[in-house]
Amino acid sequence: MNAIGVLILLLSSLGTTAWLLRQRYPEQRDDIVSAINRLLPQTQCAQCGYVGCEPYAQALADGDAATHLCPPGGERLFHQLNTLLGNELTGQPPTEPEPAVAKIDESACIGCALCLPPCPVDAIAGASGYLHTVIEAECTGCELCIPACPVDCISLVEVLPDSQIVRPPHQEAPDLKCLHCGRCDPVCPVGLPVQSLFLYVDTHQADAAARHGLDRCVECGLCDRVCPADIPIASLFGYEKHQQRARHSADVRKEKLTQRYQRHKIRLASIEAEQSLRRNERLRKQRTWE
Repeated sequence: MNAIGVLILLLSSLGTTAWLLRQRYPEQRDDIVSAINRLLPQTQCAQCGYVGCEPYAQALADGDAATHLCPPGGERLFHQLNTLLGNELTGQPPTEPEPAVAKIDESACIGCALCLPPCPVDAIAGASGYLHTVIEAECTGCELCIPACPVDCISLVEVLPDSQIVRPPHQEAPDLKCLHCGRCDPVCPVGLPVQSLFLYVDTHQADAAARHGLDRCVECGLCDRVCPADIPIASLFGYEKHQQRARHSADVRKEKLTQRYQRHKIRLASIEAEQSLRRNERLRKQRTWE
């Protein structure tokens, strides 16, 4: 009896351990999927071969998809995904397309409304029998509306670059490095740890630079004047501040696009459920004689 009791206890322990592992694994997997999905551009363009960004993230987490399948994410996303997943770099990073939005030729639009369901973020305004137009601020340039148009009145239009985009500062002598002399710290009018900030910016530690107050830099150039290595510190800080603002704007836009995509799916599911209900009602009425 003792042997049987020990065996039962052992099997029970193994069963409990297996159950706990099964409970724990989905949470870890969900965390990985969420982390991947946050990196994806949320254009929901299906160019990766999946119906949206989240299914692609799930496939990446399962090891069923490659990391070079997202053209909108470009080379930067390719490296981010491989770093996150701990993969060796395999395949060529995709070429990021030029920013573009869909545009409807209203003179040719027949108001068929066939372009509305394919748009993953509901960026097309219109209704059956009326002219349609694209809300450019919401359009992701996914191209899914183009094949749906029976009269070919939708095309992609390249978005003109912003003339105010800040370019990385040019260094005539890129081999000059920080001498760690500390002369830049005392001259900062807002009391920033300039030397430490430069090291964070130079080594691409954006989060650390943000935590140490990079956004408070007024770009006065006093640190440039005292730098014995002639490093354009103020210009570098200005460029990094612009990059941080751009990343923040991109994150906000991705969050908005994700919310619009979720609302789009809910709306389509509601329409499908309503159509199914009407269809079943018609079938029920037709069979009243049986």
